[in-house]
Amino acid sequence: MKKFFNFLFFLVCFPFFHAEAAERQVYFVLWNGCEEACRGFLDYLKTSREPINVIQRSLDKKTDKVPDLIAEVKAKKPDLLVTWGTLATVEMLGSGNSEFVSQYGTIPALFMVVSQPVESGLVTSLASQGRNITGVMHLVPLAEQLQSARQVIAFRRLGIIYNPMETNAQAAVNQLRQYASLMNFELLERPLPLSKNEEPIAASIASLVADLADKKTDLIYLGPDAFMNANRKALIDTAMVFSVPVLSASESAVRHDNALFAFVHRYYTVGQMAGKKALEILAGKVPAYDIPIEAPQRSLFVVNMTAAKKLGVYPPLALLQNADIVNIPPSEN
Repeated sequence: MKKFFNFLFFLVCFPFFHAEAAERQVYFVLWNGCEEACRGFLDYLKTSREPINVIQRSLDKKTDKVPDLIAEVKAKKPDLLVTWGTLATVEMLGSGNSEFVSQYGTIPALFMVVSQPVESGLVTSLASQGRNITGVMHLVPLAEQLQSARQVIAFRRLGIIYNPMETNAQAAVNQLRQYASLMNFELLERPLPLSKNEEPIAASIASLVADLADKKTDLIYLGPDAFMNANRKALIDTAMVFSVPVLSASESAVRHDNALFAFVHRYYTVGQMAGKKALEILAGKVPAYDIPIEAPQRSLFVVNMTAAKKLGVYPPLALLQNADIVNIPPSEN
């Protein structure tokens, strides 16, 4: 009885005492290590001060680790499964709800840096899609990219080299075909040839760029194509030799290579937005399927000034005023 009254006295004297919240576990599957979107995600979680432990696993641009990672998720039963990029997301989450439930049960999932979740078969729509999944897209709508590009280059011929075995790449080509007639430009398609094992042949990229240059292509589009982005240096460097500008769907080709420009959602912002959705799930207890799949509202113009100087193509001041100007060549003075 005395112990009971002591406990009652403790509750009266310390009414705000409460147990610390249990640590939540996030299992994060990355395509090729932790980059800007990953850092934005982790930074957002840190600022929340919620007790969250993030387990990171990288596929290192290969899918052969996927079965082991799926088995680990099943064993660990994290509070949230997070994936980076279309290939990692499709491999980890599959395309059907029954497959997802059979693998992960009630574990919710969140993806980021996926350009076309509907076209890739991840979900049936961006809202009320039925699977316990939400996410953040990173791709600026293609129509906006093309309209903005026209402010820099009045292109009449647009070329694209792509992996015909990749869903995202084929979806981009299909959209370009529609916009070609609407925006009055000629689309020059160059699918990569395939090996006997139906693998795209990277060694053919340079010759396809040369062919596009020979056909007087005004601009080459480097789209949301994982294979082409992994081999983008061959495309961009060869295009530079022939003085053909490259419009990229992602900022990294502009920042780290010589693609001329891109109209993008910053990866770091995409990661922060994914972090916000993760907290809605983990702390707010909101089901993933009730959280809309969306992209950041504002896009950013990124221009590589070294490439602009080499090509002799300079964006108008109206675009440069709010642009992210990178790789500024050193002064000749």
